[in-house]
Amino acid sequence: MFTKILLAYDGSQYAKRALAVALDLAQRYRSKLYAVSVAHIPEFADTRDEINGALEDARSFYDKALSEAREAASERGINLETRVVPGHPADTLARFAEEEDCDLIVVGARGRSGVVRYILGSASEAIVRYAHCSVLVVKDKTLRGD
Repeated sequence: MFTKILLAYDGSQYAKRALAVALDLAQRYRSKLYAVSVAHIPEFADTRDEINGALEDARSFYDKALSEAREAASERGINLETRVVPGHPADTLARFAEEEDCDLIVVGARGRSGVVRYILGSASEAIVRYAHCSVLVVKDKTLRGD
């Protein structure tokens, strides 16, 4: 059913919950599994060095988080391919999923509601809008705490 699954992964507790679901699906369907972390590029950077510094900091942070995800996958016999890519999370993840011909995107949700979601927006909602494939939004009520 799902031959290629993309996991949006930032190392947060919400992403870790989504990782558990993605690993279960990948194991069940013998799917290829990607975990992608998106390094947000500063919109109003003054210099190229500022952009490069922000990207380097993000790569360092996400490399550690993705290493932990690879360990969890390895324990279940799943090969997890990881990437850190620059861009806006929703656009970048939707584009990656399309380029790799993924059948499913798995993303964790923070569970924000009301005014907070209206002001800040929701990455998971944007991914649902932009994606060419199905999107599974993993919510965990026990992790809520706006």
